[in-house]
Amino acid sequence: MVLTKIANSSIATSAVEGIKLNVNSVAAANVVYTHKQNAFSNAQYGTPKALGVYHGLAGNTVTLTLSDANHYTLTTNANLTIVNPSGINTGQGGSIVLTSNGSYTVSWGSYWRFASGTAPTMSTVAGKQDRIDYYVASSNTIHTVATIDLLGTA
Repeated sequence: MVLTKIANSSIATSAVEGIKLNVNSVAAANVVYTHKQNAFSNAQYGTPKALGVYHGLAGNTVTLTLSDANHYTLTTNANLTIVNPSGINTGQGGSIVLTSNGSYTVSWGSYWRFASGTAPTMSTVAGKQDRIDYYVASSNTIHTVATIDLLGTA
């Protein structure tokens, strides 16, 4: 079977089973390809995934699923460990904004790699915000940079 051109149409998945489509021949302004480089004329963004307030449930651990989002927000209300995430994709980057809700500590799993090999102390005063920027270098290495007290209220 030969498909010559499909424009502005929807095709059920079962309708093209076993057929190879050449998407390179279709030029569309609003298409993002996963098999080649894309050039964007507008900013690309997503809503940060709000993880809520952690009260030390589930053994005081936070497990991010990096395939869910690039940016996250989290309020600490207990001593927490942000363990090694799931859904890791090499080349992915993003941030985690931590809002302190008191004198609680935050520790990190072994994949999270900080400069000089030591994770910084996150803010421990209620209302302070810190940001962790990350870049996934490999399946078990996440380069991280911490900006402490973003609100400048120290």
